[in-house]
Amino acid sequence: MTEEDRPGGSAPWAPLEPGTDAPARRPRPLSPRSDQAGAPPAPLPWHTSAVWVPKAGDQRTGPLPLHPMTLSDILDGAFKLLKANWRAALLIAGAFAVPVDIALAFARRNVYGNRGLLEVLNNPSSQPRSNVGSQYEALFVTLLVGSLVTFFVGAALSKVIAASYLGGEETAGSALRSTAQRVAPFLTAWLLVHLLEVIAFPLCFFPGLVVMTIFVAVAPAMSIEGLGPIRAMRRSAALLWPRLFPVMGVVVLCGVVVYFVVNALGTIPATAALIIGPRTAWPLLGLASILGSLVGTPIVVIVATLLYFDGRIRQEGFDLQLMADDLARRPAT
Repeated sequence: MTEEDRPGGSAPWAPLEPGTDAPARRPRPLSPRSDQAGAPPAPLPWHTSAVWVPKAGDQRTGPLPLHPMTLSDILDGAFKLLKANWRAALLIAGAFAVPVDIALAFARRNVYGNRGLLEVLNNPSSQPRSNVGSQYEALFVTLLVGSLVTFFVGAALSKVIAASYLGGEETAGSALRSTAQRVAPFLTAWLLVHLLEVIAFPLCFFPGLVVMTIFVAVAPAMSIEGLGPIRAMRRSAALLWPRLFPVMGVVVLCGVVVYFVVNALGTIPATAALIIGPRTAWPLLGLASILGSLVGTPIVVIVATLLYFDGRIRQEGFDLQLMADDLARRPAT
């Protein structure tokens, strides 16, 4: 197929109208990029082969899988999307994580006392009495606030990632403003999801993991489709439940990768803070958390967004809908 045969004024990755289960209020369309205002985007190299196979993405990302995704597809796609949108990822993650991590580090500065590690080793009698209750309370608050930050970063960043995946572009500022306009629905969804997790995890670890898995696409569904909290939870469960165990494997693997990345980035400043003394060096504790949040949180969000699209491709034939839409837009010969 030559470039003259390509459809004019549209791109094969343009979004479709919402399906029957989409909300009445249509989300703002994600427009394909163009080099000039009003000009159709030039066909990408992988769209000009003799046998046309649709691919998502654009010139920045390269071809992204627009078919049922394997684990390698998701990991490769996550890397490409993070590389193409690293500025927006840093801005959005930083907007939420930096103030929160600094506040948490300041609040925890007295939990472990102000004795540096070297001082404790040289003079064991100077070691303060450990307050185990305060340490567990600080850990609980840190995890709770961290999950809230991750959810809101997901609400904003998934809009950017979805636009990039579909061949368009969304700015960090626009995504943040859109999220700020819907703080209450996003907060409600976060509360409902984590309430179910709190109920499920004490019963047995596995039910809690199931709840966490089937609701991993709640933030992308709310952001991309404009759904409310309850409908987004139903939407996420409907897309991910049919492939519960494969999705669970991706979620667990992603969590393990992020855990090691976060710890690797935060080891040096956190160790320095413990050597100096947390009460004095609490900014270093904040820096350790910030470094992890700026890299780890976007990875989690991008994987969740790709799982959302993979669910739509598998359950709704989203890739076939895009192919049919592209064929309908081609001029008659």
